[in-house]
Amino acid sequence: MREKRGSWYLLTGLILGILIGLVLAWMLPPTAVSNSGPNSLRQDYKDAYRALVALAFDATGDQKRANARLELLGDEDIAGVLAAQSQRYLAEGYSYTEALALARLSAALGQVPEPAPRTPTSMPELIATATPPETVEDGLPSETVNPDSTATTLEEAGEPLPTETASITPSPTLSRTPILTFTPLPTLTATPTLSPPYVLQNQALVCDPILQKSNIQIVVTNAAGEGVPGVEVIVQWTGGEEHFYTGLKPEMGLGYADFDMTPAQTYTLHIAEGGEPVALFVPECAETSTRYWGGWRLIFTHP
Repeated sequence: MREKRGSWYLLTGLILGILIGLVLAWMLPPTAVSNSGPNSLRQDYKDAYRALVALAFDATGDQKRANARLELLGDEDIAGVLAAQSQRYLAEGYSYTEALALARLSAALGQVPEPAPRTPTSMPELIATATPPETVEDGLPSETVNPDSTATTLEEAGEPLPTETASITPSPTLSRTPILTFTPLPTLTATPTLSPPYVLQNQALVCDPILQKSNIQIVVTNAAGEGVPGVEVIVQWTGGEEHFYTGLKPEMGLGYADFDMTPAQTYTLHIAEGGEPVALFVPECAETSTRYWGGWRLIFTHP
């Protein structure tokens, strides 16, 4: 015989399930998470973590410690992630100081440090000047008594000669020991030399029929031809001005930066640390029958 049950059993089971769930949720303590690493943080907290590490690196310059802290996030390309976050901070209006610190840390982690050459330490030469010995008299009278002459004088005077002749022992001659006088070499005074500003080494027209992009590509190098990150570049035009820095795109080079131009506009570009300004305009390129806008590539170097 099959027993028939109504819908009250389902309603009762639903109410009991809800009550049991509420008791378990309110009475039992939640699971406590401890000793979790930075890699478990939310994305915005990871960005804040990288910014704090970059600011600490700017203050201390400890690259090994900054690298060890960033490895806890588990990023595969640490320098690339820092550069991307720096560009995002500049585009979204975040703190300019944090964006610049992220760019500098990205540039520092993206290059291999070279061992500094050893500078031989030269000991100061000492010149010994010997002073010739000097003979010093002991304050005795300059005249010397001669016994023979004294006897002759007494005989001429008719006086008897003394039985004992007093002899005067000459005092020993004192001589000074030579003293070595050390004369140090004159100290060379370093004269500060003002480093010359960055100069424009090369300016070339860039025409790419595929991209057809009108921009200014800037490359800043030192005297050895190596890219220099963190160099401020200023671009001015009628009614506007923009400041940006090299090294924010390490995949293009540590000393690379670019700026998008607008046709029918004239620009003036110069390095903030010094240098002659360069006047630029949007060039027009021609590829057979196709005409399109081009760009410029400027290479600045520090002689």
